[in-house]
Amino acid sequence: MSANSVAAAMLSDDERAFLDVVRRFMAEQVVPLVPRMEKEGRPPPELLPAMGELGLLGTYLPEAYGGAGASLMTRALVAEETARVNAGLDASIFVNISLVARHLANHGSEEQKRKYLVPLIRGECSASICLSEPHGGSDALSPRTVGRRDGADWLVDGSKTFITNAPISAFFLVFARTSGEDRRADGGTCFIVDRDMEGLSVGEPFDKMSLKSSPTAEVFLSDVRVPAAQILGEVDRGFHYMLEGLDLERVFEGASTVGIAQACLDVAAPYALQREVFGRPIAQYQMIQDKIATMAMGIETARLMFYHLVRALERGETVTRDAAILKLYASQVAVEASREAVQILGGYGLMEEYQAARLYRDAKHHEIGAGTSEIQKIIIARETLKLYGG
Repeated sequence: MSANSVAAAMLSDDERAFLDVVRRFMAEQVVPLVPRMEKEGRPPPELLPAMGELGLLGTYLPEAYGGAGASLMTRALVAEETARVNAGLDASIFVNISLVARHLANHGSEEQKRKYLVPLIRGECSASICLSEPHGGSDALSPRTVGRRDGADWLVDGSKTFITNAPISAFFLVFARTSGEDRRADGGTCFIVDRDMEGLSVGEPFDKMSLKSSPTAEVFLSDVRVPAAQILGEVDRGFHYMLEGLDLERVFEGASTVGIAQACLDVAAPYALQREVFGRPIAQYQMIQDKIATMAMGIETARLMFYHLVRALERGETVTRDAAILKLYASQVAVEASREAVQILGGYGLMEEYQAARLYRDAKHHEIGAGTSEIQKIIIARETLKLYGG
């Protein structure tokens, strides 16, 4: 993004200055670590504390718990720039800060905020959201994981899969059915389950095609005894907490996919200017120019929309339809940009030592994770038909 772009004009002076800090940190501190992260399958233990110390994690979270109390846009800028460098790292931080920390800030007790939110903001630990289950992920209101009262405590039993950060998480937000019927928001409860609680176990890390820097695994709960003090918010209100954050999650998915797409252009355009075929740079050929133009057009359009929606969220607006449009469109932009980056690089694009191959794999995740493209189309159609009296 250039300083004189339309999207840049939507940022305040403080946000533009903050963006410079983020980019400098990513270039100097994160880029050299990418090969190590991809090989080890997790962020280096020293990286998140370094980001916390610089104030890159809790930007929008309350100052009372170590955050900066700044705009939601600052979180979006960190997400975009992190994904631009390494999408796996962005995914792990996304769960820690955009999901878990936000739930704790909005619904946690004072004791829970001190115990769990503060170390997340400092980068001293990671956490997980446990929603998806082996029988399906899109129907989140019909979990087979259940919680039942046992005296003053609760027993939580079930299993979760595709859980980001599970191999390194210190605690888990586990959503379970505690009353009511499937496909109903009432009757779900969110339990804060510590890693060392008896009955909780984590499977081996998955060998994934994409987001290799972010560890993912199954989580098993065998009648885990959870004290009532470990319930986040109110009993039977957990699914409502989950649903209220979906718009923000999809908007922030736009930040991540724009970051990946921008990285694709960052790779493809310089290569096209340098690579010569038949005596001239391939950037002079119209077919290559078409690819570069399409990539740039998609990136700028998606970035403008996600900036606009971040501002709408800051104003407290509901953006369900537009957030689904952004999630669908921006993920398609990232996938197309990654495909074209590989094509422009030719044989080099197929080599693992080049960034394009990783971007190609990572982009595909975002057409599946956080709500598939098919689910986004259902939401868009439903919300559009409502405008016509449907």
